[in-house]
Amino acid sequence: MKLTKHLRPLYVKALVNGIPVAKVLIDNGTAINIIPSRMMMKFAKTESDMIPTEVIQTSFNGGATSAKGVMSLDITVGTTTRTTTFFVIDSPTSYNVLLGRDWIHGIHCIPSTLDQCLVF
Repeated sequence: MKLTKHLRPLYVKALVNGIPVAKVLIDNGTAINIIPSRMMMKFAKTESDMIPTEVIQTSFNGGATSAKGVMSLDITVGTTTRTTTFFVIDSPTSYNVLLGRDWIHGIHCIPSTLDQCLVF
């Protein structure tokens, strides 16, 4: 099934700790920022760089995933850079990084799935 433009998820490209990353999902339905553990090696991070947490995340279908830990990374989208806290999960994802409302509100941008862009 091919989705019309306004139904597609909003993906952008970003720099994470200065490293280019594609498939960064902007999701205003998620309160937190998430990074899959498979991406940690790309940013030269290990489990020792994480702060332990007991947070359990609930997905849209009600499934629960325990976060492996929390870490802060510098993320640049467009010309805006912000140090951002991410929950690290050990789960298969369709994205490389997920930016939720914490990041969206923190940089005061408006995501538009209709126009497939961020307005700063």
